[in-house]
Amino acid sequence: MNDYLKHYGVLGMKWGIRRTPAQLGRTMITTKRQLTADKVKLDRLNSGKHTSVGFTKKRRAAYDKRDKDILEKRIKSNEQKLANKAAKKAAKKKPSVKEMSDDELRKVVNRLQMERQYSQLSESSVSKGKYYAQKVFKAGTTVAAVTTTALTIYNNADKIKNILEKTKG
Repeated sequence: MNDYLKHYGVLGMKWGIRRTPAQLGRTMITTKRQLTADKVKLDRLNSGKHTSVGFTKKRRAAYDKRDKDILEKRIKSNEQKLANKAAKKAAKKKPSVKEMSDDELRKVVNRLQMERQYSQLSESSVSKGKYYAQKVFKAGTTVAAVTTTALTIYNNADKIKNILEKTKG
């Protein structure tokens, strides 16, 4: 009898939790590729070639109509997605200095100068670690100064005692 358990699952996977194809490392079909594939299928349907095979003529016509409607909706949706992506990409693109008007360039330069002046005038933000280190160093130098003063007094105690006795006597 064997005393071990064979496991054919994915390491770290929880029971009852499903993972998306992206989490499994599989890439989803891109919008452009899906769009071209859908257009090819729609052209086949429009040219009279059937995508649904093995059905009666009546059923085949119904399935072809359904497939055509689905493909048209998906093509429209994917074209809209691509148009939105292109619009976002165009909106993100910053115009170059050569494309800017004098007024736009002046506004950008003024903004950058004001930001630089503000950062110079405002208190510099010191990280907690740096603040703590400065505090420790300051305390350390104070302790070192007090210690050296105490050692100096201890080492010269006889001399100080002699000086005090001379002033009294």
